[in-house]
Amino acid sequence: MLRQISAWLVVILAIAGISAGFAYYKYAELQAAAAAAAATPEPAEAVAIAEARTGSWVPSTRAIGTVVAKRQLEIRNELAGTIAELGFTSGSVVEAGQLLVQFDVRQEREAFAAAEADARLAKLTLDRRQALTNSAAFSEQEFDRAREEFAAASARSKNLEVAIDKKRIAAPFRARIGITDLQPGAYLDVGTRIATLQGVDDDIFVDFTLPQDSAAFLRTGSSVKLESVAIPSGSAAAKIVAEDDSADRANRTVRFRAVATGLGAVVRPGIFVDVIATTDTDKTVVLVPMNSVRRSPYGQHVFVMVTEDGKLRARQRVVETGPVVGTDIAVTKGLVVGERIATSGSFKLRDGALVQSEAAPAAAGADQVTTN
Repeated sequence: MLRQISAWLVVILAIAGISAGFAYYKYAELQAAAAAAAATPEPAEAVAIAEARTGSWVPSTRAIGTVVAKRQLEIRNELAGTIAELGFTSGSVVEAGQLLVQFDVRQEREAFAAAEADARLAKLTLDRRQALTNSAAFSEQEFDRAREEFAAASARSKNLEVAIDKKRIAAPFRARIGITDLQPGAYLDVGTRIATLQGVDDDIFVDFTLPQDSAAFLRTGSSVKLESVAIPSGSAAAKIVAEDDSADRANRTVRFRAVATGLGAVVRPGIFVDVIATTDTDKTVVLVPMNSVRRSPYGQHVFVMVTEDGKLRARQRVVETGPVVGTDIAVTKGLVVGERIATSGSFKLRDGALVQSEAAPAAAGADQVTTN
């Protein structure tokens, strides 16, 4: 029995010795790693640094405008008839007074000739009755009848003359005419659409609508900016010349009409253009490169450079941003002018990280920005 107890005691002591040896080895290993870590310098992230600067923010709004010709007209026939002649080709420019459509008026001309003959006969009869005024054969009743018959014959003649004139449709002003499939010989009912005229003028109108809040800053005479690939220079200025008397009851928007000078020959009516209107006075804001602003689930932030214990470190700061222009963004809250922030490479940073600075590229944005 004593021998068994001694054997177990030897085993236990052996196990304890081995465990102590392993523990000492691990302790020495950890001490060596800690010493190596203490001897290794803290890693520094290389990032570009820029200063927040002052900029001017011009609040504005953007709307879609429709180009409208200063003069436009839809041509329809007032009287039914058969087309005898077309005086234009689709898409051409017609001059004021140029024939557009001539209807067949042969029947009307014959009726007009007969009415003219009746009017001449009635005039002769009236003259004879009037010549008998001082004669015993004069009859006032016959004279009145002759006078009214002449008036009726003249009215019939003039009515047919007007009908003939209405069957000749001419251009009221210089304009570009739309596409039509009409041909001579076609019969048109009353009110048939023949073509559309878009006036060819130096200037054009642009119609657009704005929400009531933005519309409150615009008045007749206010200037707006137009942008479109259809404009040769890409943009042009326009001046508001009219506004609706009230807001639309369905969507509470106000309609405006602006005139753009010198674009009538190059911009086609009916196309869309971007209209940019200033809606407030200039505001001073803080501008920073757009790549300095990081986004996270809890908001936007930047990394501000601070010196702690003689070392440059990055500190995370939550900010609020405004308009974007070019490579810059306006910071409306959270930064002051002159503070240094991380730009390129800021995605590598964490709060408190050691920073190795690099020169930041020159800002491409202007000091004055316009919101859209």
